[in-house]
Amino acid sequence: MGNVNAKDPDYWNVPDDPPSESYNERWMESVPDEKKITQFSIPGTHNSMARHGDLIWVWCQSLSLNTQLKLGVRFFDIRCRHVNNGLPIHHEAFYQHCNFNDVVSQMISYLNSNPSEVLLMRIREEYEPEGNTRSFTDTLRAEISEHPAERFYLKTIIPNVGECRGKIVLLRDFSGYDLGINFGSADLEDTWSAGEDEKWDKVKAHLDKAQTSTGNILFITFSSFTSGIQAPRELARKMNPKLHSYITGRKGRLGIVASDYPGPKLIRDTIKSNF
Repeated sequence: MGNVNAKDPDYWNVPDDPPSESYNERWMESVPDEKKITQFSIPGTHNSMARHGDLIWVWCQSLSLNTQLKLGVRFFDIRCRHVNNGLPIHHEAFYQHCNFNDVVSQMISYLNSNPSEVLLMRIREEYEPEGNTRSFTDTLRAEISEHPAERFYLKTIIPNVGECRGKIVLLRDFSGYDLGINFGSADLEDTWSAGEDEKWDKVKAHLDKAQTSTGNILFITFSSFTSGIQAPRELARKMNPKLHSYITGRKGRLGIVASDYPGPKLIRDTIKSNF
């Protein structure tokens, strides 16, 4: 069973072949070098690679990584299971038909063509480890070392845009020694199990807070959630129009806005809030 695409060009579950006029490949060219990555709006995806599995509750995206990049997504939620000293990408028990090195290779290829961009990657250890002779962090460091060092920002402090253009900024959501920015230091809304109205109220309140707060704090709002037996795509079909309506026409910092099944217009209008 594969993912099922439903056409809605505004904000939800668009097929993986959107028209090229919806691309926002170099939108960060217009962000000043001196701005901190905490100071503007960044479209993102929750469980960014979750497009495979025998259960529809496993699927969180209809767009491939390459299409997400082209549309302007710049925050990626990457879940790695630690197996036999390797890092296959999982959503819970379900393998997502790619490994960490595949994800990094695609991102670096994109950055080679679009060096103005900054990609933020949350890395989380997923599901149960198996057959390893080293720590998750040691395996991660080993796999990162297989790629050009200049394509990563691995420091623990918040950079400005000029310091990390053309780089993958690592957000660390795993135990072990310091490698990248601590994801736990962010101001986070990630209530993953809630009623529909309850979740929307939390999302809206957190976006309101991001716009009125000052200081060098990374705001991350996940609009994704579970409720009863509804699959993520059905919940996104209800949530994303509310999110799109809230964001459209706003100016100022929203922080990272990470969604299930975002469509081009939701991504575009998150970007437009910066300018």
